[in-house]
Amino acid sequence: MYLLKKLKKQRKSKGDNKMGKKYKKKLPIKPPKKIPTVFQCPNCGKKSVNVEIDENRGEATITCGNCGINVKIEIPSIFTAVDAYGRFIDLYYSGGIKVGEGKEHEHKNW
Repeated sequence: MYLLKKLKKQRKSKGDNKMGKKYKKKLPIKPPKKIPTVFQCPNCGKKSVNVEIDENRGEATITCGNCGINVKIEIPSIFTAVDAYGRFIDLYYSGGIKVGEGKEHEHKNW
């Protein structure tokens, strides 16, 4: 009897209160999604549009490697490649960019 009381006190003093407790699985950490660098062309449908930003001039050059669209758009300094591509898509679907002329377009309306 005396030994049982002594064992109970020893168990409590060690701080071992995990009897019957389940351990949680550690969930794998997913890497964050990356912003794309190559976009889909609205004219030909291929994923071949490249956006180059010239921060000194404040303009973006958007070119399609498949159908040959080449557009220069004036953008604010805080714009990224995704923002410039969005502006290009808006211009294309609003009729601001005419396809098939084979020359470079420039847009300065922002």
